[in-house]
Amino acid sequence: MPKLDHHFTSEGAIIDAFSRTLLEVYRLAREEPLERFLETMLECIQAMIPFKSAWWGRGSEITYTPGTLHSCYFYNLPDNYFDVWHQMRFFDNTIELVQENFGEAISINLQTDKVSEHLIKLGHEFHFNKIMCVQNNDTISGLGNHLSIYRDKYAPMFSTLEQQLFQALMPHLLAASSINHIRNYHALFGSQNGTDVVLATCDSNGLLRSSEPAFAELIQTEYPDWHGPQLPFSPTQKSINGHHLVIDIQAKDDVFLLLAHPISAIDQLSTREKEVALRFGQGFTYKEIAQEIGISPNTVRYYIKSIYTKLEVHNKADISRLLAELPTTNSS
Repeated sequence: MPKLDHHFTSEGAIIDAFSRTLLEVYRLAREEPLERFLETMLECIQAMIPFKSAWWGRGSEITYTPGTLHSCYFYNLPDNYFDVWHQMRFFDNTIELVQENFGEAISINLQTDKVSEHLIKLGHEFHFNKIMCVQNNDTISGLGNHLSIYRDKYAPMFSTLEQQLFQALMPHLLAASSINHIRNYHALFGSQNGTDVVLATCDSNGLLRSSEPAFAELIQTEYPDWHGPQLPFSPTQKSINGHHLVIDIQAKDDVFLLLAHPISAIDQLSTREKEVALRFGQGFTYKEIAQEIGISPNTVRYYIKSIYTKLEVHNKADISRLLAELPTTNSS
């Protein structure tokens, strides 16, 4: 994507470049592996808003501590940047400005603005002179992100237009980061899902790491007063079966994949009734079902009667239809 000269580019061209940047960011979110996404995402932004280096942080609470940052990525900055910054964090003027102007892009010039000597020293050590930063959170899930981008003393100050573009980009970057995280872990777990399933990931303590937008809304159907990032249940269970939703939970190392869908009629059945209903809907006879799951044909008849009553249906075709509407959440 070509860089924009904002002084001479038309409004239409700027809007077009912004739109193409968003499309590219979402494409990267769907296609890039976890370890490459942040780098390629920042390079995509860099083509529209030039910068020399950047700091991306994402977590359940943006308090800038290692425990709450789920991902912390430095672009063109050395690995020790966070440690050096952390030692002088109480003198970082950007934090107060970001908190006072939450969700807005703030811009600082270390040469002309009133800032601490510690921040000036940090900029000198890591070769930046101008900073633009924005932080935003999802109010329901509690997930948030911040991005600081830096220019050296030879580069121009960030313009008002660049601040507006940067600010408008940030909610999309948070969404794209969640999409990338979920898609990669979804593939890692080898899970399948239907159109009604929404996804999220969390850690072993039940703190959200990423979620699709519909996930938070679905959780609130069961827990109306819930706001993240702490989930209202333990992820160590295999599933959550509520009055309004079902969540299948899969674990790999310290990451838990949550596959949630609204409760269906089939979910009212017991485990044994589901086994019978599945086979009956697939065309098995009473005798075949009995042999398959180790019960008598008379017991199968009892279960079928119970299934008809619970689902308020009257024939095998209705059961097959309800089964076809179920999201697929089991591992392939």
